[in-house]
Amino acid sequence: MVFNPAFTGINDETNILLISRSQWTEFRNAPQLTIFTVDGNLMDKKIGLGFGLVSDRKGITNRTSGNLYYSYKLNLNESMKLLFGLSFGMVDQSIDFSRAFVENNTDPTLYSDSQHKTSFDGNAGIAFFWKGLEFGAGVPQIIGSKAKPVDNTNSANVRGYYTQVRHYLISVKYKLLIAKEKGISIAPQGLVRFVPGTPFQFDGGLNLDWKDKFWIGATYKSDYAVSANIGFCVHKQLCLGYSYDFITGSIGKFSGMSHEIMINFKFGNNKKPEPVVISTPVTKLENPEYKNQFDKLQEQIKKNQNTLKELNDKFDQQAKKQVVATQKAKSKPPVQSTKPGIEDSDGIFVIGRSDFKDIRNVVAEKGYYVIVGIFFYRDFAKEEVNNFSNRGFKNTSLLYFETNQNNYVFTHKLETKEEAFEKAKEVNASGGSKSWILKLTEE
Repeated sequence: MVFNPAFTGINDETNILLISRSQWTEFRNAPQLTIFTVDGNLMDKKIGLGFGLVSDRKGITNRTSGNLYYSYKLNLNESMKLLFGLSFGMVDQSIDFSRAFVENNTDPTLYSDSQHKTSFDGNAGIAFFWKGLEFGAGVPQIIGSKAKPVDNTNSANVRGYYTQVRHYLISVKYKLLIAKEKGISIAPQGLVRFVPGTPFQFDGGLNLDWKDKFWIGATYKSDYAVSANIGFCVHKQLCLGYSYDFITGSIGKFSGMSHEIMINFKFGNNKKPEPVVISTPVTKLENPEYKNQFDKLQEQIKKNQNTLKELNDKFDQQAKKQVVATQKAKSKPPVQSTKPGIEDSDGIFVIGRSDFKDIRNVVAEKGYYVIVGIFFYRDFAKEEVNNFSNRGFKNTSLLYFETNQNNYVFTHKLETKEEAFEKAKEVNASGGSKSWILKLTEE
């Protein structure tokens, strides 16, 4: 229901659900997700209504939302139905900049406060049911609201914002009864998730259920983990579940546990109607009065059979895409040293070229280099190369200094000191970081 409101109120009972998920517990400010929902149906089960609260904390951000959910059921025939769903609510997006771990906390351009931005939220979806088949398609965060933090020193100096990007989800599930007399069924299920600008993600799982009292299953989450889940129900009213992620990627060595707990309480029509056995003698059916009663009982039996418990929907968790090394924060990591060599009377740093390698991993040529940045990580250095190349400095490249393992970004390589000073002035005038000159010599 949280991701596809068409699943609101699909069961005969009124449901109260609580889910708490902890992810990557060894990381500082690790993700913590809490979901609380209430949903049920009315008007002969054609209308589903629900309410949900979601708290999603990641690092220095915390997203709290409250939504109202609505669904409408269209019965195509006795075993086939189509549902449409919408939800609408509010989202409070908070960012606590004081909790950020930065290299230089005296930088005047850093925020120092905690900011809250409130925006509208909405989801839409459809669902199709036919016998044991469940199919759903949803678009969470369909409104795509934005929350912009404000620099209190200069309100125009907003360097970024938080956007609720639309997600596109398709889910399918099929429940197959494999031992009718024992009430044992299996349910393969799958989920495909797409966000513009990112790779497709998919989950595939299999659950084994016994009389809606006990279940066990496993789910494969693409390029991330395999999760195992188990649960049981007491009198088909109180259900408890637990899921644990076995992380398959390299992050699993450092991330700690990723697991979740589910509590679900159902009340209302939670018992399947027992079939009525008619033992009226045939001779009595010949009497019109008894025949009329018999017909009414038969009609009641048919109605009861048509109100058997629907399949419980399982909603699929967004497991966040695994963190990879290239998705680190944009803040630059600390460097081990700054300008190598000896500074001469002209402010040029002079050093032998033997410990420097160019982008081809060969010893750098001697000459004057206009340096615009120093980076410990190569990926950050490459981003800076692209930045200066896009600003018109097409010859921007890298030097790697083996002694301190730093990457030096330069815009020009020149033969004379005069040319180097001239190009350095051009770089400084373009609005970039203040450049300096490195001279590589023969030893």
